[in-house]
Formats: sequence, structure tokens, C-alpha cells
Amino acid sequence: MAFGKERNSHGDKVYEVLFPLHEIDSFNGEELKSYITSIADQVNTVIIDFSKIAYLNSSGLRELIQILKILREKNKALFLAQLSDDIKKIFVHTNLDRLFVFHDTLQDAINAANN
Repeated sequence: MAFGKERNSHGDKVYEVLFPLHEIDSFNGEELKSYITSIADQVNTVIIDFSKIAYLNSSGLRELIQILKILREKNKALFLAQLSDDIKKIFVHTNLDRLFVFHDTLQDAINAANN
């Protein structure tokens, strides 16, 4: 899975934005999880930008849940930004919208990471 990444800081807050492409499934989700695990101690917040994600399956959801757990155990935040209506419905139908923090725009997520 190719994904872009961009690390920024604002004062003492460090956040990293990840830009995955096309889909999040078991393989791509595992790659995301491995990367996020490797940077978790270096950042306060991870933002996953969903603007280029067209497909998310149950295996991808499982990986996202594990990512959330890893970050929460380290008192770090995970924000999901720019989800399509179809992808957001998956979270709503599985009641996972209660666990994750969503932002309509990437800028909204960045602003939240800086607060």
C-alpha cells in the first residue's frame, strides 16, 4: 500500500497525517498499523485522511480498531478525516462511530490536533 505522510508540529503538539490510497483491507491496514506503531511514541496525534479511500472492508475495520487501541494505550489521539458518505455509513452501521473521532475536513482534524 502506498501512503503519503506528513509530520507537523504546532508548539509542543506533534501530529502526523497519513494519506492512504484506494482501500484499507487486511494487507493495507496491517501496513498502516505497523507504521503507526513505529511512530506512536513520536507524535501526539495521528490523522488518517480518507479522501482517496474508495473501499474499506471488515478486515480494514479490524486493523483500524487495533490502531485506535495502540494509540489509546499510549494516550495518543487518532482522528479520521474526509470520509466519504459510503465509508462513514460503514462506521455508523457497525456502531464504530462511537469509538472513532471524525472530522469533515483535514483542516478541522489538524486544528483539533493542535488544541
